[in-house]
Amino acid sequence: MTYKEFLEMLEELELDLDSAAEALDLEISDIEAWEDEEEIPKSAEKWIKKEKVEFAALNNSNEDNNFEDEKDENLDDDDDVDDNLDFDDEKENEEEK
Repeated sequence: MTYKEFLEMLEELELDLDSAAEALDLEISDIEAWEDEEEIPKSAEKWIKKEKVEFAALNNSNEDNNFEDEKDENLDDDDDVDDNLDFDDEKENEEEK
């Protein structure tokens, strides 16, 4: 994995170099030095891929929960509807008085 690919994955995961440096127990300058290398260290590649899997799992579980909430909300909408109300009759009664 190249340094550029690493940065792109960080961005996808909404992480920054500070987060990566902390997780990898490195200085930011150490990570920035990878730009001159052909590939980043295997430990960094392993970490970022693990983060990506966890990020995807987290997002997938939230989608499922939201789907259930939306389904329940649609059922509640019918409770507010009262088909027996006829506002036209009320207007006619007021006009007759």
